[in-house]
Amino acid sequence: MPNMTETMSNLDYEDLFRHLPVAVIVARERIMVDCNARALELFRASRSDIIGHSFSKLYPQQKDFTTTGQRLAPLIAKRAVLNDNRIMRRIDGTHFWVTVCGFGYNAKRPFELAVWTFTDLSESGKQPDVASTLTERERDVAAFLVHGLTSKEIGKELNISPRTVDIHRASLLRKYGVRGTPDLIARLLA
Repeated sequence: MPNMTETMSNLDYEDLFRHLPVAVIVARERIMVDCNARALELFRASRSDIIGHSFSKLYPQQKDFTTTGQRLAPLIAKRAVLNDNRIMRRIDGTHFWVTVCGFGYNAKRPFELAVWTFTDLSESGKQPDVASTLTERERDVAAFLVHGLTSKEIGKELNISPRTVDIHRASLLRKYGVRGTPDLIARLLA
């Protein structure tokens, strides 16, 4: 009977990676270099749609890709592992709400080599119904709210006034049917 070490050495880790039950994409400098079958299914893609392409292909707009990168780099450098909810785009152009978990291997260059997992919140019935109706700026504000930034801090990050942030926050509260920011954050993370 083989021992645990022999069993582990006989595993084909590439095959194991390809068949993980969670969507995984490996990236170097935000260029997708590998993915598993679940990621292809989730993004309705072929390997040629993903491999060698920028992650920007999976964001609703180029600006979303840029601002997310600017926001995430310091967070990855500080915490090593990142968990974030956002709207992403499938290859067929449809949008969906997803939880992204990522890990950058080099804190000094967080995007040098990173592994990202994706969970489609619509599969679990957790997708906020209004997520697809959010404006680009509302998505930006929502992302910063989830990370606990104040209106003043968000305004500084987005180059808008804190009052404008408050207007977008009020719109988010209305769209999600909640009364306060803690409830809004709970809905965004639900």
